[in-house]
Amino acid sequence: IIHCHDWSTALVAKSYWDDYHEHGLPNSSVVFTIHNFGYGQDAIGEAAMYSQKFTTVSPSYANEIRHEGCIAQYSEKFTGILNGIDPAIWDPLDDPHLPLAYSSANAVEGKSAAKRALRERVGLRNDDVPVLGIVSRLTQQKGVHLMEHAIWTALERGCQVVVLGSAFDPKMQEHWNELELGLRHRFHDQAKLIFAYDEPLSHLIYAGSDMILVPSMFEPCGLTQLIAMRYGAIPVVRQTGGLRDTVFDVDHDAERSESEGKGGTNGFTFEGADQGGMDYALHRAIDRWYGGGEGQEAWEDLVVRVMAQDWSWNEPAMEYMDLYYAAKER
Repeated sequence: IIHCHDWSTALVAKSYWDDYHEHGLPNSSVVFTIHNFGYGQDAIGEAAMYSQKFTTVSPSYANEIRHEGCIAQYSEKFTGILNGIDPAIWDPLDDPHLPLAYSSANAVEGKSAAKRALRERVGLRNDDVPVLGIVSRLTQQKGVHLMEHAIWTALERGCQVVVLGSAFDPKMQEHWNELELGLRHRFHDQAKLIFAYDEPLSHLIYAGSDMILVPSMFEPCGLTQLIAMRYGAIPVVRQTGGLRDTVFDVDHDAERSESEGKGGTNGFTFEGADQGGMDYALHRAIDRWYGGGEGQEAWEDLVVRVMAQDWSWNEPAMEYMDLYYAAKER
């Protein structure tokens, strides 16, 4: 199997048949994976034609793009397989960046210690309030207008907010610099925006946050929500692509979660790209944390449940093995 990834390796699919199939590699098959359909569509279309099977990184994203012109005619050999995370890298039970090792068995204690360490690290007040984390590139694709609105909404509800990320676009970065300055004056010990790449801090944010916001406009798979759940942070996401396939709304998706065998509901979701939709999900998450009707135990039970779910490569790897065998049949 020759497995090519994204547009930058797409020409390998055609090259195999033109240059290698008749010259010593007669038994190979080609699989091609689209990680982001927004780039190199001509090359992607050619790779789709010359591949025996081609995939993208979630079933829902596959459905969103399968009728696009350059791949539509090859849709019968197209499928979506979720990405996974490496549990050896993202493991709160063995993470050198955390103050206390924890699993679902001692999640309350472990996350409390991480929250205290996070607040000390970034300079937040040690109050008994929820922490909303955002770990993201600051781009239109990632839903920056909804991130900004969520920061204000969360602060108005008494939450604390930590943002870790940066923008490629200088104008976008300038806008967020101005936002940070305004928040520093008004909420100096309740909101912290850090514009950097800092992997140790990202681990601490996932562990120390109660909720992680992922309001992407489109998301082929998304790893942020998977890492968040591994660390017991509840995802608040827009229903698109892989976010839809991995986050099942606490109030609305029990039946879908059960039918897909995902081990129960695990977050809060919204549709659309407007502030009202996101507010609907975020307010429900905050209400649940404060104990809305069911008490704090309901939130703790949710944390334990999401930590017990398996978002590793275990299941996707088996799906890829089946795909490879199918590709060999040509």
